[in-house]
Amino acid sequence: MPAPLLLADNSFDTALHSWADNEQRLIDCAQAAGCDAVLVFCGEDGIVVPRSYRSKPGFDQACATLAADGLPVHVRLSGGGVVPQSPAVVNLYWARPLLSEQPVRDAEQQYLALCALLERLFAEIGIATGYQAVAGSFCDGRFNLAAGGRKIAGTAQYWQRRRGTPNGYTALLSAVILAGDAAALTGRANCFEAALGSDTRYRADACIAAAEHADTDAPKLAAVLRRLLAEAA
Repeated sequence: MPAPLLLADNSFDTALHSWADNEQRLIDCAQAAGCDAVLVFCGEDGIVVPRSYRSKPGFDQACATLAADGLPVHVRLSGGGVVPQSPAVVNLYWARPLLSEQPVRDAEQQYLALCALLERLFAEIGIATGYQAVAGSFCDGRFNLAAGGRKIAGTAQYWQRRRGTPNGYTALLSAVILAGDAAALTGRANCFEAALGSDTRYRADACIAAAEHADTDAPKLAAVLRRLLAEAA
């Protein structure tokens, strides 16, 4: 496999591009370079939702309500649910050009590889984790990373066909790592659901931040993650 192409933080700029546009730029970069493209960055205050949320009644008004409170709402390419953002969140995006005859099967293998990387990240700072669903957590899925049964990171994927390449795809793997303020992040997700008029609410005790287990913060975690990615190249 060609070595991953590690990109600078400012390659993901929501001031100039939509969240989905930034994701597409990373996919395009991986396709053009013919190798993995990786981006690690700390978040900013806001909410990120899948495109399906745009069809929900009251979506535009909910976006306006949260934006007025300093929480802009962004739309991403992958599915799932509401993902709150803040400077206490570390984001990983990993675009991988792949050949696959069975994308569903191979997507699971990509999830396992991503979870293994995150397990190594948390092990570096002394936190034992495993992947599992965590009932009551925001954007729940069976490939969450959990510590003591509480979600500490979430993962997602989006696959895009590569034109002119039989069985060619670019898989965009993503992870949201909770470095701090887990309860506050859950509160933000609940604020968005409430603004939508949804009855869905997430449990603050379903999530935990890395800082509750170890002496760390988002910039420190991001630095360790970049190192692990570079060592794997």
